[in-house]
Amino acid sequence: MPSKESDTLLEADPAERPDRETPDSTRLPLVLLVDGDRSIWQPLGALLSKRYRLVVCSSAVDGVAAFTEDTCAVIVDVRMSGQEGFWVCDQIRKVQPEVPVIFYSAHHDEKDSFEVINAHRPFAYVDKDGAEEKLLDALEKATRIFQSTLRSRRIIERLQRRRLEAI
Repeated sequence: MPSKESDTLLEADPAERPDRETPDSTRLPLVLLVDGDRSIWQPLGALLSKRYRLVVCSSAVDGVAAFTEDTCAVIVDVRMSGQEGFWVCDQIRKVQPEVPVIFYSAHHDEKDSFEVINAHRPFAYVDKDGAEEKLLDALEKATRIFQSTLRSRRIIERLQRRRLEAI
């Protein structure tokens, strides 16, 4: 169960945000931010909350627990106390292999970038030092691609059901 701190939900003003019952195509994409550095939460929340529904978790374990099938992208700090962001990525990918994971870290030189890319296949690796525009760009692309993938999957499933019903 996520801790009280990880239950912090930063979202756009409910008056500006469609209800949960609204079709997927019109709802704001759900983004999971996993970062132990609380000083990151408020600026990112302000930056992202107009375009995304944002769930913020303070630990790797809480981040994995907060992941849902509605999550369109994950932003994760590479270095946290306890489990690392790489672990978060691997655990989430066991549940949803196609979800875009963006590593957002001040410690990008800790491990060889080729090893990270080959082992974890992040959608992007963004440095925290003043890279908000890069993060926004990566997140916009990630959510757009993932939502398109989900729409395509639903169409295929619907067509397969119709084919089976016709038999």
